[in-house]
Amino acid sequence: MKSGVFLILLSVSLTPFGDALSKQLGQTQSPFFIVFLRYFTAGLIALALARMGGITVHFPARDRAGTILRTALVIGAMTLLIMALSMIPLANAVGGFLIAPIVATLISVAIYGEKLTFPRLAGSLISFLGALLILRPGTSLEPGMLLALAGGGLLGAFLAASRGARCGQHPVSALAVQCLLGSAMLAPLALPAISELSIALLTPALLLGVVTAATHFLTVAAYQRSEAARLAPFFYFNLVAALIVGLVWFHEIPGWPAMIGLGCIVAGGLISLVQAAPISSNLGAFRREIRGARLAKGETRELL
Repeated sequence: MKSGVFLILLSVSLTPFGDALSKQLGQTQSPFFIVFLRYFTAGLIALALARMGGITVHFPARDRAGTILRTALVIGAMTLLIMALSMIPLANAVGGFLIAPIVATLISVAIYGEKLTFPRLAGSLISFLGALLILRPGTSLEPGMLLALAGGGLLGAFLAASRGARCGQHPVSALAVQCLLGSAMLAPLALPAISELSIALLTPALLLGVVTAATHFLTVAAYQRSEAARLAPFFYFNLVAALIVGLVWFHEIPGWPAMIGLGCIVAGGLISLVQAAPISSNLGAFRREIRGARLAKGETRELL
């Protein structure tokens, strides 16, 4: 469990750097081309790592449909995020993605039978309230925020699907296959923009590939080592890093509501670590206590 928490914290701390680069590129490039660039470069990096490590890269013989589905989910999520970044501030777009761990938790509880405890539920809710304090949504949602929320839903489905993935493939091979497969899916939409490729894009493309490969590998590894409900509150630290990057890169200064929200995010993560029995077990014990009390009351009446 602890290794999963560490991996997800490391992943969400790196993610906003890739998002900031994508936002910067979005001023001159199309969202499809940016996502294609991210995953194609990340796939090449994964291939290089596999070659250096003597790892065979292959499309899995088992769970091929699952591999295609997970790739489509994460590519769709990233495309919607890049679109949102061109419309709304970095922290707002990242904040919309915070629906992902809630979606992943609900899917994992419903499909994989993960146990939901009171501390995990409370931690997720408190962290989510902290995110709302930072986002301070108005009476209506902007189109960019709707795109970010939709992307978060797809990302949550991807995280839950990764939790149940059992294809027996080496993580580096899985990363290479998923990134290259994803870039192939986007190629028809990205091809019109490939003519814009220049030497000036080489450095940001390489940085995007490194960040994408690192965060992708760390996130999948975290969800394979820990339950989704346990990791959900820590996913909100993504917004902490996004606020810092937004301040340094785009000069976005958070106010007091944001600071209070950050405190709630940290508190939610700590609360989720508390060990407790699953909610279903607690409810069952409560029902048994009530039943026992009724029986005892009935026996007392009989004696009287």
